[in-house]
Amino acid sequence: MQTILEIFYVRIIEDRVHYQRKQANLSKKGSDPNRLIQSLIMEKRDNAKGSGEIQKEEFVVHSTSWRYMQPNKIVLTYVAYSDELEFEKGKAHSLPLKNLRRLTRKSQRARTRAALEKQVVSHAMRHIAFLIKTDNQIDYKSALTPETVKIFKKLWVSLAGRVL
Repeated sequence: MQTILEIFYVRIIEDRVHYQRKQANLSKKGSDPNRLIQSLIMEKRDNAKGSGEIQKEEFVVHSTSWRYMQPNKIVLTYVAYSDELEFEKGKAHSLPLKNLRRLTRKSQRARTRAALEKQVVSHAMRHIAFLIKTDNQIDYKSALTPETVKIFKKLWVSLAGRVL
């Protein structure tokens, strides 16, 4: 069985969530997903405009889900949020904050990769919002601007739901 690590680099800009997806095959690399995530974040930081402006501590990193995909593939999903992220023109996607709706069992299964990515990003954002709102032990808030913390607190209305 193949194990794929999927990371979504995410940032809120105005009233939209901007994101970029990257994957790595853990089966080939044979590595710890947490170490690989840190390596991918440093790679993203080093490739960012004005290299060196984003520090590792400025990211909120969280494993948000896993899913089985045909044939014989497990996808581990992480989100890496930073208020300092910059995306290359044309490399990122976005969706309105107001579309981060709660997924239910009645929600339709995503039929395209783009639709699945939006579901995964929505799930991840609500998951982080839940942790920020309910867990005072986690120091996510120090990596975010006060404005972003307010936005995340407004996002949370229920548990993150499931990715279909």
